[in-house]
Amino acid sequence: MPAPPTKIPFITLDADLVTDSMAARLCISLVGHVLFLKSQVPFPVIQMARMPGGDTTSRAAKKRQELLNSFDTLASHLNTTFTALSTAFASHSGTKDARSSGRAYLAVVLGSTPGSAKCRVMVGVDALEAKVWGKRDDCLNVPSGHEGEGAEDDNDKSDIEDESDSDNDSDGDAASLECNDGDSSDSLGDEEAISETETEGSSQAPSPPLSRTPSPSSSPPPPPPLPPPTYAQELEALRAAERLLSRTLASACGENDGQGMASEMSPTQTHIVLRAPRKFMHPAWVPRQTLSGAFDALLDQFLEESGERQTRDDVKKRKKGGKVEGVWIRSRQRLTEDSEIISSQEISEEDEMIWWTWDGRLVGFSDW
Repeated sequence: MPAPPTKIPFITLDADLVTDSMAARLCISLVGHVLFLKSQVPFPVIQMARMPGGDTTSRAAKKRQELLNSFDTLASHLNTTFTALSTAFASHSGTKDARSSGRAYLAVVLGSTPGSAKCRVMVGVDALEAKVWGKRDDCLNVPSGHEGEGAEDDNDKSDIEDESDSDNDSDGDAASLECNDGDSSDSLGDEEAISETETEGSSQAPSPPLSRTPSPSSSPPPPPPLPPPTYAQELEALRAAERLLSRTLASACGENDGQGMASEMSPTQTHIVLRAPRKFMHPAWVPRQTLSGAFDALLDQFLEESGERQTRDDVKKRKKGGKVEGVWIRSRQRLTEDSEIISSQEISEEDEMIWWTWDGRLVGFSDW
């Protein structure tokens, strides 16, 4: 049965998980699209950055440079933001089970304040990779050095013991020969018997150690991890994802008879709002508990319009025709709402999801 059509466009990346660098690159690209589609800048941000400066003393030139500087700062902050968010998703304080991914939500808000916004564009990042920053990927697959050293020490010890035993045997044989010169014939007979016994014992194959015998029920070793992509491959994947996002937004505007995300708005301030756990730590983000009511309702509407959650009858009655805009960034590994939201009994205070605002700002302008 085909899925019902949704009002929220989405892109699907050719990857099992969305990395922190991919999420940051696509989110900053979306912010640039929103600024241009909402008439906050006369040209696309990337194009403005490449255009000649001209008269840098005019008021319009100063506004343009201020916006470009703020945009560069936001791009730099988003790179570390999603790295910190990925680390916060890696585990929960109340449980010992590690998470492989989580959902991230970022809103681009146009207005004088985030609470009194004229336009809110939501972007959902599905299956954001949960990974502790600074931890090697192969740390669990490579045996520790202590284990190797211990094995070498055991081998060394066994070699030393064998050498000491052989020395003791040779000393004992020499002493017995000195003490039993008169009974040389008996000694030779004993030696012949011993040699025959050793010959019989050496003809029998020694049984292999039990520890080296593979168990029939043991599972085969896991395959080695795939090598990480090179810088060129990662850069090409980022560019391909940006092109896919641009085509998706353009198609959404065309399918809706030009009533997509593009709209004429007077220049105003643009705020960036992020949904993250309380334990999320980043110097560029400020927790805003007062925004929880408005942005939780915006998130509910975003999930309903995108088909991620069924709309309840009581919610339909309360709606006043408000328009929700946004886009989904998905991977091959889809998350459901149940897997993203943990039951309230398992959520600790540090894992509670709240809304954060970026401490910078983007101010639109129309004069060139």
